[in-house]
Amino acid sequence: MTLTCIKWISSCLCATALAAGAAPLAREPADADLVAAREAVQKGRWQVIGELRSHFADTILEAYPPYWLLDGNIDRAAPDEVQAFLAKYPSGPLAESLRRDWLKALGAAGAWDLFRAEHPKLVTDDAEIACYAFQERFARGDPEATPEARALYLEGREAPPPCDPVFAALVAAGAVSEGDTWARLHKLLQDGALKAAKRTNALLPPRARVAEKSLDRAARDPSAFLARMKAPGRDRAERELAIFAVARLARSQPEEAAEKLSRLAPALGGDAPCAWGQVAYQAALELHPDALEWYGRARDCALTDAQVAWRARSALRAGDWKAVLAAIAALSPEVAREPTWRYWKGRALRATGDAAAGDAILRGVAMLPAFYGLLAREDLGIASAPDWNGFHPAPDALDRVRAIPGIQRALALYRGGLDNDALREWSWAIRGLDDRSLLAAAQVAADANVPDRAIFTADRTLQIHDFSQRYPLPHREALDAAARQWDIDEAFVYGIIRQESRFLAQARSPVGAVGLMQLMPATARWIARQLPVKPFRQDMLVRPDVNLAMGTYYLHRVLASLGEPLLAAAAYNAGPGRARRWRDGKPLEGAIYAETIPYPETREYVKKVFTNAWYYRHRLTGTAASLKQLLGTVAPRAADSFAANLP
Repeated sequence: MTLTCIKWISSCLCATALAAGAAPLAREPADADLVAAREAVQKGRWQVIGELRSHFADTILEAYPPYWLLDGNIDRAAPDEVQAFLAKYPSGPLAESLRRDWLKALGAAGAWDLFRAEHPKLVTDDAEIACYAFQERFARGDPEATPEARALYLEGREAPPPCDPVFAALVAAGAVSEGDTWARLHKLLQDGALKAAKRTNALLPPRARVAEKSLDRAARDPSAFLARMKAPGRDRAERELAIFAVARLARSQPEEAAEKLSRLAPALGGDAPCAWGQVAYQAALELHPDALEWYGRARDCALTDAQVAWRARSALRAGDWKAVLAAIAALSPEVAREPTWRYWKGRALRATGDAAAGDAILRGVAMLPAFYGLLAREDLGIASAPDWNGFHPAPDALDRVRAIPGIQRALALYRGGLDNDALREWSWAIRGLDDRSLLAAAQVAADANVPDRAIFTADRTLQIHDFSQRYPLPHREALDAAARQWDIDEAFVYGIIRQESRFLAQARSPVGAVGLMQLMPATARWIARQLPVKPFRQDMLVRPDVNLAMGTYYLHRVLASLGEPLLAAAAYNAGPGRARRWRDGKPLEGAIYAETIPYPETREYVKKVFTNAWYYRHRLTGTAASLKQLLGTVAPRAADSFAANLP
């Protein structure tokens, strides 16, 4: 950016700072101005944004042009201009966003006086700013900073780059020992955080460090590295390299990793059990049948929650309910309280003969309206039917919500296609609302044709619910016709769409998926050839009728190939090949298949799709379905069906 441009931006900001009144007014910017602003923000055309300043003056979005100008050039922004904006708009999502970005710029520049004054006003947590705060506290000699920073260091988690000077200062001051640094390095290597591990390795004395070239070779080709490696001796660096290489190899070749670890275990001594824990964890992620046995070799090693969770999942697939209980008992209390593990603990207690204790746990889970709550109710034989005539806000409650400035701004921004800004405004505006106000906000969003915010907001209620807002029925005629044409359960299609796009017809994912059923361009072209759709253009995918017709056809083909809705849902998110690989050598309960999907995103996706489908089945038919029947039983790998030619 030229100096002239920077001076021009400054003059715009100074003029804006003199404008009167921070309170939003009822008037909204013109549609053309919103479109121009969106294009200017996307392309960083600061002069255009400055020219739009007068168009936005005295509207509910008057703060946005100065915000865009400041935040887009935060590294060069004059402190008095930022302070003027924050004085005029001291709270809200724009202040929080600008303050966060300014604090990062101040921290990077070491401007500690300004940082110290502004940091207490930040509402949300930020790991990068937290480490800049430690730097600032070290700079002024705060004696309490060292033990707090030391606790962060000992967690062994990957930290952002601003933490590096903090950790280096701890080492230089002798606040952490060489053993502490080895422990941190070990945890980072165990998590595969190679860059962070290298930065921690540099904090060790030169004589003790792991050779970086060896670390790179072990990461690049662990099999070849281990083949050339002699048995590690007493040298800590050699042992860490061996353990890292074995764990790396286990990601793709768990059997070879286990064989090599068996050879190295005597030399590793007391480090061998934890190495077995890493091999078992990687094998469990590959759904390897020997994972549970290898976990047994970890003996008394203190495994991470992630490793223990996959020990429990391996036991679920093996049908070893005692091992399920033992694994859940080894989880941290915080993780063990999650609905997932409370449900499986209840099931495991029942399976091992303690039905009373198991039922007591399941009754607690059954109070939840999500996946495991529905399963728990079914296990307990509790009748389950959502109330589709739930709480409906009165007109005056809707008016009160519409009058919230943040709601007004969010809806105006959505209308202009400034979705990121709109999402931030909406999320900030509904913070702290009670259930009745949340449902009023959900209705306001639905009335404004912002279905994703309507669902998101209705989903947040704790005691008073409106399931018709959570599970709406838009595009009913087109969806019903498409589902009938390809003989697909309408509730299942609704379940997919609710999870994919929240019924936003023009939704676009970061990877390029488009429309209600989030079709990738290449997949859409393939579908267009099969149907056929002539002429086909990608911009047709934002039309609900076209997207539904093409998406249901693709879902029909996936179902025909895989034979089971559960596999089809997994395939819709992760691909048909992976959905097939995740089966077992024996028939598998659908809920166990879902819980043991290795990809976290797909695992949660599948659970939510079937929760959605359960609710939609009831709404469409008036009949409470069995979630277990919807999930079905997954056939073993040996019973492979014909693999259709799918993209």
